[in-house]
Amino acid sequence: MANGTKDDDIHEVMAEEKSRGRRPHDSKARKRKQDEKEVIRALFATPREEDFVRAIRALGYGDDPKQLEKIVKAWRDLASSRRR
Repeated sequence: MANGTKDDDIHEVMAEEKSRGRRPHDSKARKRKQDEKEVIRALFATPREEDFVRAIRALGYGDDPKQLEKIVKAWRDLASSRRR
C-alpha cells in the first residue's frame, strides 16, 4: 500500500482500537520505522555498489567499517541473486 492512503489510515486506527486497554501504541514511532524500512528497501534496489555505499554513508550507517562490510555483503548477495 502507498503511504498516506485512506486504507492505511483506517488500518492504523483499527490497530489502535484493538490495543485499547493494553500498553500504549506509538503510531509515530511505528510510522518512522516503516519509513526507514522503505528507504532501506529503495537503497537495496540501487543497481551500482558505489551509489549504494555512498547512500548508506550519507544515512550514517557506514561509520563502523565492520557494519558497513556486513551491509555491503547483504547488498552484494541480493544483487547477485537478481542476476540469476
